[in-house]
Amino acid sequence: MAIAAELNLFEKHGVNVEPILYSSYTEIFGDLASGKIDAGYSGLYEILKSEIPDIKVVLITDHSNGAEGLVVSPDIKMAKDLKGKTIGIQGQLSGSEFLITTYLRKNGLSWTDIRAVDVSPEKVLEIISSKTDGVYTWDPYLSQAKAHGYNLIVTTADMPGLIIDVVAFQGKLVKEHPGKIKAFANAWFEAVEFWKNNPDSANALIHKHTGLKLSEITTEGCLLFTRDDNIRAFTDTAGFFSIHQTARIQTEFLQSMGDISLIPHPDSILCGLFIK
Repeated sequence: MAIAAELNLFEKHGVNVEPILYSSYTEIFGDLASGKIDAGYSGLYEILKSEIPDIKVVLITDHSNGAEGLVVSPDIKMAKDLKGKTIGIQGQLSGSEFLITTYLRKNGLSWTDIRAVDVSPEKVLEIISSKTDGVYTWDPYLSQAKAHGYNLIVTTADMPGLIIDVVAFQGKLVKEHPGKIKAFANAWFEAVEFWKNNPDSANALIHKHTGLKLSEITTEGCLLFTRDDNIRAFTDTAGFFSIHQTARIQTEFLQSMGDISLIPHPDSILCGLFIK
């Protein structure tokens, strides 16, 4: 988004886009649900769980591949050590719930074996050890915690394809202005190619637009999706590269946790018409 805005790529492709930078990730969903914003960048899991009426996922931005995970105090070495511990997650909304529970289940534990509390991923160094035994966070905070001697017990690299980030639009906008969504996607993919081909220049643009330090800007730990990756992922095939497969797994998980009252049908939410 920062690259496309700074290079005027949205204007180039004929669509007016106003990027809004949120300091708190979870605030996006209330504004998306109320219609205050037309689209939002999010994890697929959060879109499914938020139960926003007539929302459409139009493209995949990336697969998390190690850029987020569970940072814990040094005395915690393995899954069994998490039993009875206090773990910070993001308001039981984000994919942290999904990944941690999947990890626990694989190791013979359950969600009820830990005490989950609502914390901000940005505050990991302020609260770990003093208020929690671990925090689910992402870079650059994950790397900062690791550098301070905390253990990284599980990351998205251990469960490839399960944490997918997407751009989701209001269904009404998609239906009434498909050309604008297509133009948005074209600008987005041009920005992705620019980042891949000109990392230093792209990072400088991101720094200018967001205020992030250059040392904090990297695609390490994330599989940045090109247009071709999107076309492949929106094809309904077996395996976790397919967003259809991941959406079904996440929906089944939400049902098992009792976290959703209306069961979303992935095929009604996933809309890969604009990526080709």
